[in-house]
Amino acid sequence: MTTALIITTSTQQLMAKTFDRQAISLPFGRDIFLLETHVAGLAYHQIAPALPDLAAGKSLTLRREPSNTHDPLAIEILTAGGLKLGYVPRYRNPVLARLMDAGKQLITTVTSIGADARYSTDEQPDIRLNISLRD
Repeated sequence: MTTALIITTSTQQLMAKTFDRQAISLPFGRDIFLLETHVAGLAYHQIAPALPDLAAGKSLTLRREPSNTHDPLAIEILTAGGLKLGYVPRYRNPVLARLMDAGKQLITTVTSIGADARYSTDEQPDIRLNISLRD
């Protein structure tokens, strides 16, 4: 990800002349870690076909589901191929849902699969995620 500002508007062009046509760095061009959590509801969704493609470091997609009758702040967790794994746990999603509703981009990566034996079986391993705000 580049942190250089592309010079396109007249204001930016004037700023570039002031700074001898050097690229202007963005002040907060980074990902801000928000929380680590697990995937809720794995037993009800498509974990088996998704397991071969899941690994630590893989990116997942978060998608709001405001029409969810059980939780209007629901956030789905999907694989890169679009398979639904489950949800962000209900107690974790109020702030995340409001950030997403405000147009903020949240990124998700797998941190571990089946690392905690208390919550894992061979058919349904515990999947842990990191969620960050892309700023």
